[in-house]
Formats: sequence, C-alpha cells, structure tokens
Amino acid sequence: MRSGGFPCRVDGCSAIWAVQDPKAMTSLFAASAKRTAHEEAVHGYAHQRLPEAPRRSSYHPRATPKSV
Repeated sequence: MRSGGFPCRVDGCSAIWAVQDPKAMTSLFAASAKRTAHEEAVHGYAHQRLPEAPRRSSYHPRATPKSV
C-alpha cells in the first residue's frame, strides 16, 4: 500500500515524492512537480484533469415546485 507524499500514478511504479516541509506550499508544489516530471520522462504519462461538474451557487434560489 502506498502512503505519504505523492505516489507515481502509473500502475506498477512504486516511486514516491515526499513533501519536505508539510507547512510550506512551495514544498508541496515542488514534490508535485517532481512527480509530474518523473511520469512524463520515465513513463510518457501526462495526467489529464477531469472536467468539473458545474456548481450551483448557494446564493441561487431553488426552483419552486409547480403546483398541479
């Protein structure tokens, strides 16, 4: 089981990049960038972000049910 840090997203690869300072965003971004560079260089893998479903604003009034 993989735990801690950023694991490689390719099946069968056990490489993991640890976040050096968990309180610093720059350290988080650096670990993520190293993982992405590894995936592209070693596996030829480019992660595709899934499209997000449109969110409904909490300020938008709900549709009122039609009375029959």
